[in-house]
Amino acid sequence: MDKRHIFIINPAAGGRDRSSKAVRSIEDACRELGLEYDIYLTSHPTHATDIVKKAAVAHDDKQLVFYACGGDGTLNEVANGMLEIDGRHAFTAYPIGTGNDYIKVFEEGKKAFLDLDRLLTGRPVLVDCILSDCGCSLNILSVGIDAQVGMRKTKYSFLGEGVLPYCAAAVESVIKGIGREYYVNIDGKQYDGDYSMIFVGNGRVYGGGFCPVPTSRIDDGRLDVLLVKKVTRLQAGWLIGKYKKGKYAQLGDYITYVGAREIKIFSKDNADMCINLDGETVESSHISLRVEPKRLNFILPRGVGLLP
Repeated sequence: MDKRHIFIINPAAGGRDRSSKAVRSIEDACRELGLEYDIYLTSHPTHATDIVKKAAVAHDDKQLVFYACGGDGTLNEVANGMLEIDGRHAFTAYPIGTGNDYIKVFEEGKKAFLDLDRLLTGRPVLVDCILSDCGCSLNILSVGIDAQVGMRKTKYSFLGEGVLPYCAAAVESVIKGIGREYYVNIDGKQYDGDYSMIFVGNGRVYGGGFCPVPTSRIDDGRLDVLLVKKVTRLQAGWLIGKYKKGKYAQLGDYITYVGAREIKIFSKDNADMCINLDGETVESSHISLRVEPKRLNFILPRGVGLLP
């Protein structure tokens, strides 16, 4: 079956418009390799998802490879579209945005994915995703203070890329309040409690450098859950540092680790919770989610594999 390469560029990714430079690089690389391709620019939230679905209909006689040209948010939108089309298609990241945390679980990380020659001649691997009634997440899903941080960090974008905006937003979120009561069911067992945060990881890195579960894998058919108990503002300061470095095992009095496949979370007071899906924030009084093992075809640059 003939293959067509679909590039979806988010001009807003990274805080400044890199689309003109990206278009030139894409056109040069595709022409050099003699590939069929299309380039689209997004104009509003969820536009990338719509482009994926429409392209699959327009080219139903071809195998498509979608390139999310932006950050983790653009990659998430493309992944949501992939779940609604034929499984023969594949997608990948061309990381011209900020963050790009999902691809940090692969050898060489961002550098390899920016090499268009290697990316265009790469190979597909099957990866897991988190499927919820609030949307799909490739990397992480979190509820509570962590999601609030994700919602607030954009106001600190003047601090640059990486972990600094996240840390500033974390300080604000800690000051404004920590903890609420949740009903939590993990694979049929109750873990109800008063939590500051509930973290669900499929990937390994988020927030520009936070790596709470260093052993997490995107192809093992399971999710890594951290239930972080309600803490005081004073405790939160030193706990965040250890949490960021994946030292949850040293924090048994505060953090419970659970491996999971299906999770249900309800706010005890039935008020909306702040929910983070790969950096995109939604609000709901409840969420049900599960791992979808090896559901999506993800393209790796030539010569690249998963980190151990």
